[in-house]
This record gives sequence, C-alpha cells and structure tokens, in this order.
Amino acid sequence: MTLREFIHTCIERLSPLYPEPEAKAIAFRLLEHYTDIPSYKYISEPDTTIQLRSDVSLPSQKKCSVKEISPAPLRSALAELEKGRPLQYVLGVTEFCGHRFRVREGCLIPRPETEELVARIIDDLSGVEIGDEPFNILDIGTGSGCIAWSLAAAFPEAMVYGCDRSNEALAIACKQRVKVGGAKPVFFWADVLSAPPAGLPPFDVIVSNPPYICDSERALMRSNVKDFEPAEALFVPDEDPLRFYAAIARWAEALLRPDGRIYLEINERFGPAVAALFPGSRVLQDINGKDRFVVRP
Repeated sequence: MTLREFIHTCIERLSPLYPEPEAKAIAFRLLEHYTDIPSYKYISEPDTTIQLRSDVSLPSQKKCSVKEISPAPLRSALAELEKGRPLQYVLGVTEFCGHRFRVREGCLIPRPETEELVARIIDDLSGVEIGDEPFNILDIGTGSGCIAWSLAAAFPEAMVYGCDRSNEALAIACKQRVKVGGAKPVFFWADVLSAPPAGLPPFDVIVSNPPYICDSERALMRSNVKDFEPAEALFVPDEDPLRFYAAIARWAEALLRPDGRIYLEINERFGPAVAALFPGSRVLQDINGKDRFVVRP
C-alpha cells in the first residue's frame, strides 16, 4: 500500500462522518502516530510504500522507500473511527499548549478554544511579579488536567490546584506526564455545586471551562462528541444554563484574593449574563469572533 492509497482509503471510509479535508487530516494523524512517516511525505513522495508485515508481496517500485509497520493498529484505529469514536480517544493522546496529554472516555477532549484561554492567562501573567507569598492557581472542573498541567509548566514558581467531581477524570489528570520546572499540580475531588472544601489556600487565579452547552443544543452536535464524550462535562439544563458559573462565583467569593483574576470559557449565548456574575469582568471573543471568554484581570 502506498501513502496515496492509504490516504485515499481513509478519506473514502471516513467520508460518511467527516468532510474530506477533516478526513484527510485524520489520515495524516494516524500515519504519524502509528508510523515514522511524516505527513509531508504524502506531497513529496506519494508513492512511498507502507509495507505491512502481513503482506505476502508488494509491487516493485523504484525510488520508493519502504517503512515496515504492523497493519493491526492502523486497521483497528480506522475501524474505531468509522464507528464515530473520536480520534483522540482512538489514539489515547492529544496535543494541548505544546504538551502531550493522555485522554480516554471519561474525560473531555481539550479544545482549541481552551488553548486560547490558557494562552491568554500565560500572556497576562507573564509580566506579573510573584513575591514571597505563594502564588496559587485553581482550575475548577479540571477534567484531563490539561489546563492545570499547562499552567504549572508555564509558571514553575506557582502552586496549581485542579478539582473535579469525576473520579475517572481525576485519575486521568493525575497520570499525565507533563514536564514542569516546579511542583506538580495538586488534584482533589470536589463538586463546585457544593461549598468549597475546607483547608484550601487563597487563590490568585481561578480558571474554569465548566459545562455550558444547553441540552437543546445536543441535536446540533456531531455524534462523535455527544455519543462518546462525558455528558456531565458538556451539558447543562436549558432552564438553568448558568448553574456552574453561579457556583464558581460563590467559590471565588470564598477563595479568591481581593485582587485575584478570573478566567472562564463560556457559551457564546450567555456572555453578558456570565460577566454579570463577576463584577469588573468583561467578555472576550475567540479567534473565530465568538464571545467565548469572561475575564476579570
């Protein structure tokens, strides 16, 4: 099988679920994950042969390099993708803020919008002088821990905490292997809809990407999201869409220093309503021009 044939096969088999550019991008990710063939080879050397160990024979092709791999993982991955299972769950990893994170069913797959939020925090805090007092950051609803670990890596002098009400998500967060120059994040179980646990320190930053998609919006979502990712990390009742933000506001009142900062990812429909819960905050847009963040600097 050549690179050209492999890519075209992936596009054909995934076309019922994905538009062609996305199916092609998925094929490249599979190739790079399961082989040592970089995706640019498809452009420069499309007739490079992927030699599967179970192949009895391959046609002779001059000037074509040969890479040996086992066919089983690629075939299994493609079969899972055809069922609608998200690519990140199939591979078991995803990239976020320059780090590789383990992901599986039970934790939300990190999104580019959340990377934007973390990048904004890093940019805002890069000029902040941290004195002798501990500088504490709290990630509420940490999920895979991608926010907490990324901030711990960016600010080795800070102490980062992450909490979640999902034991499965916490188990994943604790097992991440991101290199940090200082202390690793501290993860603990907590339900933000309840009072914060006793014994927590005052925080300089609270960040959260809580559930914010209304139940009525489920029908607009792809099946590979709503059928595989944890519903409790995605959806809120239509009649109470701000329940988690109201809870975060109560935590902030109890835990955030007077000059502390708030960073929240939001449903674009509710920007002003969320901002009203956090006096002094403002609504910011993402790279696509959608109201996506509420920030109190």
